[in-house]
Amino acid sequence: MEFVVRKTDLVKELSLVQGIVERKNSIPILANVLLEAERGGGLRISATDLDVSLRSSCAADVATPGALTLGAKKLFEIARVLPDADVRVAVGADGWASLECERVRYRMAGLPREDFPALPEAEGGAAVELPAAPLREMILRTAFAITAEDARYYLSGALLVLESDSCALVATDGHRLAYCRATASLEVKEPRRILVPRKAVHELARLLEGADSVAFEAREAHLLFRSGGRTLACKTIEGQFPAFERVVAVTGERKVELSREALVTAVRRVSLLSSERSRAVRVALGKGKLELSAQSPDQGEARETLVVEEPGPELEIGFNAAYLLDFLGVAGTETVWLELKDAESQGLLRPGGDAAALDYRYVVMPMRF
Repeated sequence: MEFVVRKTDLVKELSLVQGIVERKNSIPILANVLLEAERGGGLRISATDLDVSLRSSCAADVATPGALTLGAKKLFEIARVLPDADVRVAVGADGWASLECERVRYRMAGLPREDFPALPEAEGGAAVELPAAPLREMILRTAFAITAEDARYYLSGALLVLESDSCALVATDGHRLAYCRATASLEVKEPRRILVPRKAVHELARLLEGADSVAFEAREAHLLFRSGGRTLACKTIEGQFPAFERVVAVTGERKVELSREALVTAVRRVSLLSSERSRAVRVALGKGKLELSAQSPDQGEARETLVVEEPGPELEIGFNAAYLLDFLGVAGTETVWLELKDAESQGLLRPGGDAAALDYRYVVMPMRF
């Protein structure tokens, strides 16, 4: 195998597959990327961890077609430091690959293509075109709420809801729930609900950056997303996602609009003296003020007051500070709405101002002090 590729093109495609490759695994071939050079077809780069895979391509001048796998991390590190010029890659009969760029030369040991797992291919028959920019925004506003506990497999992904006039993404870890919906004209005959695994959700956000649209295709065992010559595939999650409609439909009787930046700053200050285990912050809403406080038996207590336009009686409720900061970090507006019912019910946060492009709601369960 022998081909010539631009250094910038090679680095760009290799950077996309870095998140797919697992650094620690018991199968050596999974630490490699598959390079396939086809005359007239350019260079194709593939990576997989057996659950999630990414296949991308870039232009290349192929002299001798062929295929070989090389260490993903080391190849990326080498490609990044090469001069900004054409890179010539040649593979000898011994399975070693040489990389030459101007006066720089590397040799790398490879593994045969036959050892690399087969990847699912897109059929392109029943694909649904999804708008890339809104979908990426929905991922950024919901993915952090996906549970990190693998044992709760039915929560270890985000629920993609497709309807003829909209698409939505929902994620929860049982303590908070993030819901984001965008208006879109989709070619779906009936509503569809698909669980997308956590890792695939994060990789999809990277794939969508700068794209116009993504073609989504669901099969019995795999989900595929195609955009700009790249295909992200993942295994489906078997499980029933919790009913979320009633949760996101709930509204609080007490509503207050707050400066997002002021609230972020106050939560960060006060949470410095919250319990390291619970990260609990007390929110006290009273006449014309909202007081945030936290205390730790070993370290002390902290309080900060924000001025608000709310004439109702006092209401106190506790929230996890980290959960509040997660929402505030991606709300994307100058103000946010906080809606409360009572000390025992969940709180609802929404972006303030003109946020009509996305229907974004964030529900947080209360904490006891």
